[in-house]
Amino acid sequence: MLQRFAVCGLLAALSVMPAVAATDPGPDNADLTQPSFTAEPVFRDLNLLGNWALDCGAPASPRNPHVATTAPGDGRVFETHDVGAEYAANLYHFVAARRLDKDSVEAQALFRPGGEGEEAQTLVMRIARDAKGTDTRRTIYNRGSDGVRVKNGVALGSGLKTPVLRRCS
Repeated sequence: MLQRFAVCGLLAALSVMPAVAATDPGPDNADLTQPSFTAEPVFRDLNLLGNWALDCGAPASPRNPHVATTAPGDGRVFETHDVGAEYAANLYHFVAARRLDKDSVEAQALFRPGGEGEEAQTLVMRIARDAKGTDTRRTIYNRGSDGVRVKNGVALGSGLKTPVLRRCS
C-alpha cells in the first residue's frame, strides 16, 4: 500500500506539470486559508479546465495519468489524477493561481485536501500548443512540505523530465 502511494505521489508531482524555465516562486508556500487571488479565473483564462493525458486514447496508468480539471464556480479548481484502477486517485484543490507570463501559471494547491497526508504545494505550469495545435500543459516547478521536487521541468528525485499532458477532446 505504501508503495502505491509513493508511486501516486511521484506521478502527482509529474502529472500536473507544464514546461520550460520560469522564475522560481517565493521561498515559502502561501497561506492557503486566505488567498489573495483565486484559481478559477486564471484556469479559465488559460483554458486549463477539462481532461488531460499523455495519450487520451489509452487507459489511465502510472505511465499515462488522466487528469480531470473542474471548477464548481466559486473560485476553486479541483483536479483528479487517475493513474489506473489499482491505484488511489490523487486529488488537488487549487485555491489560488496567477499568471506569471502569457503561457505560465503559478498555483497554490492542497494535495489530498481534507484527508490524511494533506499538503500545501506550489506548482508552476507551462501551457503551450504542440505541432498539431493541441493544447498542452507541463509542470515545470513543484514545491511541497519536503522542499522543491520539480525544477525547470525535471523531477529532482529521478532526474526525469516531467510529462507533457495533452488536452483530450
